[in-house]
Amino acid sequence: MHAVHAGYTVIARLKEGCAEVAQQLLVDFNADPERLPCAKMATTHFATGAVLPAQMYGDEELPATLMLATSFSGPSRAHEDDLVRIAGRGLRELFQHCEGFPEPCSDAQLARFLREHRQADTFYSGMQHLTREDVLRHDQVRTEIETFVDHEQETGGFTGLDAGGIRLAIQKFVANQPRLAWATSSWEPAAGSWLALHWRTLLVAAVVLPFLAALVIGSIALVFVPSEILGTVVASGWIALALPVLVLVILVLGVRDAELQQRYVAGRQADEHVRALSATQCHPVINEMLVFAPIKEGSTRPMFLRLALWIVARVAEGIPGLRSRRAGINIPTVATARWIAIDRGKRLVFISNFTNASEPYVRDFIDIRFGAMRINLTFGFGAGYPRTEWVINRGAVEDPNGFINVVNANQHRTPFWFCPYNNLSIDNIKLNRTIREGLFGTATEAQAKAWLQLL
Repeated sequence: MHAVHAGYTVIARLKEGCAEVAQQLLVDFNADPERLPCAKMATTHFATGAVLPAQMYGDEELPATLMLATSFSGPSRAHEDDLVRIAGRGLRELFQHCEGFPEPCSDAQLARFLREHRQADTFYSGMQHLTREDVLRHDQVRTEIETFVDHEQETGGFTGLDAGGIRLAIQKFVANQPRLAWATSSWEPAAGSWLALHWRTLLVAAVVLPFLAALVIGSIALVFVPSEILGTVVASGWIALALPVLVLVILVLGVRDAELQQRYVAGRQADEHVRALSATQCHPVINEMLVFAPIKEGSTRPMFLRLALWIVARVAEGIPGLRSRRAGINIPTVATARWIAIDRGKRLVFISNFTNASEPYVRDFIDIRFGAMRINLTFGFGAGYPRTEWVINRGAVEDPNGFINVVNANQHRTPFWFCPYNNLSIDNIKLNRTIREGLFGTATEAQAKAWLQLL
């Protein structure tokens, strides 16, 4: 079974007058984890629960909404089974405050409710293909190896050994520890991982590329074999291919017109407000951020936002065959992040589990020009974001502090958050994985030395 990471985001409209009750319930769940036992769900990495209050989008009121968002590894049905089987009681208690929730609710009905209210998201993982057990085990083996190395150095156990000899001694130590028996086998992504990660991109390619190839071949054939029927088919094909491009042009022009009309830009937030937010993000290593707000006005913006997020999602996964994008996006301080366009694209939600304090973390997104341009493509749709130009220009490129201001203005405390890695940064997680991958197998003296330097 593969361990590809994904986001499971459930968005459900709250019943009238139930927002405060649901908010308090999430606070209670956070104080008593047994009521929503995420720690018992092996597929779960992180979980966030929040109530998004009613907000205005122009003259339209966006409804008060309950959101439960998990980051998980493996097939979605396996994670869904965990949610129903292990956390079903808490989920029923929570979702009973939402419109359309059946009462009484069987396991099958709960699973159907979750599927029907699951919202598509743009998801990024900095620890792809690792299960929660992998993360914890890799930390365990590194800790035990370092303890062993410290002891041997103190007692002279490595005297006279070169790097290869020291690595061999470490291998023998690990092999002789029954609790570390799992580490003696090689580690690599499970079978089916590549397809599970890239199937969406492959599906689009399977439709578009043959269609385009057929049009090119048909166009060339017309030069040598004139045919009225073939000409009509080829012309129709080129028109069909041009229509999505025309729609995209119309969307971009609509966004550009809205950019020129923008007047409001979020200002610097009060120090007290920023300090209060920072106080919620003072965990030892990993913290969580929740940002949500209506997007800027403009008739084409909701549709363009959803299209932009779909494209960013494919880039985040990595694009097969495209060398520069094969490994996807890399954000050094982020364990997981997701962008969700809800309310038919009229409200944008951002959730991140990250290393570091919030402000330097946010600045990681915009420390280079291309990073700021990518941020324009996502956050740039949020109300109050500095004015962009043709979607990706200006914005955070010219006004990085304006980006910080809009994040601070729309950041909210999270009433429920689950994190099993309180003492591990994403760098630790990646480093531990590299140590595990290089623990066994053949290695030259130079490779053995480089591996030892990781400890």
